[in-house]
Amino acid sequence: MALWNILKGSPASPATRDIPPSATIQIFIPSFNRHESLKSLLSEIDAQAGGRSVHVSVFDDGSEVPVSLEWTDYPNLASLDIARSSNHGKKRYWHLVNRIFQTAKRSNADLFYYLADDVSLVPDFFDRSIAAFNGIKDANKVAINLILDQREGQTCWTNYPPHLVETSDLPVYRCQWIDMVIMFHPRMLEALEHRVDAIGDARWKNKPLLSSGVGAQLSNRLHAQGLSMFQVTDSLILHDEAPSVMNPEERLLTPIVSKTR
Repeated sequence: MALWNILKGSPASPATRDIPPSATIQIFIPSFNRHESLKSLLSEIDAQAGGRSVHVSVFDDGSEVPVSLEWTDYPNLASLDIARSSNHGKKRYWHLVNRIFQTAKRSNADLFYYLADDVSLVPDFFDRSIAAFNGIKDANKVAINLILDQREGQTCWTNYPPHLVETSDLPVYRCQWIDMVIMFHPRMLEALEHRVDAIGDARWKNKPLLSSGVGAQLSNRLHAQGLSMFQVTDSLILHDEAPSVMNPEERLLTPIVSKTR
C-alpha cells in the first residue's frame, strides 16, 4: 500500500483533521517599513481574537526604523513577539520564510496563518476561515488562500486547472497553489519538513521581474505529494492596490486586489 501511494503521488499519512473550536492559533506576519498598517492589522486581530488562544509573531525584515510594539496594546492576544533581521529582499525571501517555518516547528498550534503587513480582515475572520477549511471534505487538504484576486480560475505554478468544490460552507476553488496570504494546517509544515529550499539567483537571470519563487516552490512540493490546496470564492483578507516593497515592478503589471461577492 505504501508503494502504491508513492507511485500515485498521494500521501500515505492519515487524513487531515478538522480544526477544533478551541484551536490554538499562530499567526506569522513578515513586515518591512509599514508600521501603521501593521499596527492596524494587529488591532483587527486583537479585536477578533475573542476567547481564542491567538499568538502573533512579527518578523521585522530590516525596517529602516525597527518595529516597536507593546503587548499591552493588544490585550486579547495570548502572546506577541518580534524577531528582527537585516532585510532579505526578493532574492533572499526564501531564507526569511525558512526562518518562520523553523519557528513554527516549535509551536503546538492547531492552526497557522501567514499574513502580509498591508492587509485587513473581514468581520468574523477566524470563524469564517475555519468554517471554510473545515467545510472542505478532502482528506488531503492542507492550506487555503485567503484572497480571491485576478488569478481566480487560472492555473498558477502547478498548471492544475482550478475547479469549484462544494463544501458545507461556501464553495471554494481547488487550485493546487498557495500564495503567502494563507491559512494552513500543521500537516502542511510536516509535509514540507518545516523548510524552504534555497532559491538561487539563476531564477532571475533572464526574467528579473519574477517574484521570490517561494510560493511556486512550496506549491509544487505539496502538489507532488498529492496534498490539496484551495482558494476562497469570497475574500476573507482585504488588499488594495498599495505598492509592493518587494516586487514593485511586477505588482504594477499584475496588482493583487481582493474581490468580494
